[in-house]
Amino acid sequence: MSVKSSNYNVLSDPQKKYNVGVNYEIPSKYLQYGNEILDTTNWVFDGTTSDYPLIDQAGDAYTPVNDQQLIVAINGLVQVPGIDYTISGTTIIFNTAPTAGDTVYVVGLSTTADLTRTINFVIDSGSAPMSSGIKGEMTLDVTGEIQSWTIVGDQDGQIQLDIGKVDYANFPNFASICGTERPQLGDIASNSVQRKNTNTTISSWNKALNAGDLLQFEVVYAINIQRCMVSMKLAL
Repeated sequence: MSVKSSNYNVLSDPQKKYNVGVNYEIPSKYLQYGNEILDTTNWVFDGTTSDYPLIDQAGDAYTPVNDQQLIVAINGLVQVPGIDYTISGTTIIFNTAPTAGDTVYVVGLSTTADLTRTINFVIDSGSAPMSSGIKGEMTLDVTGEIQSWTIVGDQDGQIQLDIGKVDYANFPNFASICGTERPQLGDIASNSVQRKNTNTTISSWNKALNAGDLLQFEVVYAINIQRCMVSMKLAL
């Protein structure tokens, strides 16, 4: 077999030209998607002063909902809300006072950051009636405070849960965190039934949770319930 030529001519159509038009209004550089760069031009840093007024670009006082509604950077390093700074009304308070020569940027977010998590635990007895007793444990990797609980069942019935907590060092010595407000559906005393229930006050609860803690879930009683889920909203 012989090869007469190894040269090939490859032809292609010339590339088409496109005109791309841009038709939109660029917002002012200090206002992007509802976020606003606050005015820090009158802030004087001396290593002593830690309180500074929050002023928007119009010269009006700016009032964040909470610490997390601001993004604060000092010399390019983003500060941690609630640790490196806090908010009091229209004033920002730095934990460590900025020093002369520091460059500080503050951005007010259009919406408050949602720093919450939900802890969900499902109890399922299959096709059998649900029995009382401990149903399982779970570990936590976040620190925060419980704000509320919600419980839903597979059907109208009665169930009461108790939730215990322990840190890793003291496992397995769980202690209840529910006080007098255990998550429950219906009530045995009044013979009432429910399929869903929630409590947003939980004033008698031990609400504080730390990363590394373990939670234990126990069914105190269950009538006509075979599957339920208990959820706890946790503010970080």
